[in-house]
Amino acid sequence: MDNASYHCVQVKKKPTMSSLKRDMQDWLRERNVEFTPDNTKAELFHLINRTQSEKIYVIDEILKASGHIVLRLPPYHPDLNPIELVWADIKNNLATNYINTSLDDKIPIITKLFSEFTPGRWQKCDDHVQKIENQYWDHDMRFDNVIDELIINLGNDSDSEEDMEIEDMYSNEEEEDMD
Repeated sequence: MDNASYHCVQVKKKPTMSSLKRDMQDWLRERNVEFTPDNTKAELFHLINRTQSEKIYVIDEILKASGHIVLRLPPYHPDLNPIELVWADIKNNLATNYINTSLDDKIPIITKLFSEFTPGRWQKCDDHVQKIENQYWDHDMRFDNVIDELIINLGNDSDSEEDMEIEDMYSNEEEEDMD
């Protein structure tokens, strides 16, 4: 599932500072977070922000009720969604073969193009996305290895030669200033 706004409508979203105080209290009460009736909205909001809350999406609940497992794509990675490749293929076919067709005439054509999209073609899209995902994992592992090599050990107590030279330079300047 991508992160389009209509896929991210939450069942019970965390209240904000602009929420009603009663809604903030209800949200905290549902999560068994203690507060007093005389807490200000700012105090309630502080409690809300400190409370861990899993985001539950409406569409996910609908799909789970039908026995589906929902996997969400990372933000800004449409290249990991095979449907993007399907759409690109359909749009390319429309642009190439049906350029002078009215919108009303294109609707049945689009339906036909989708129905003709074979499982084999869909599998190729899945395979391509899997290849991209593997490349991301490979790059991530390489990046981690490079970062590990670049980490400077700040716990090292021994002074480097360069540090000693700098200290000597400053101590010599101080001696000259005293003369």
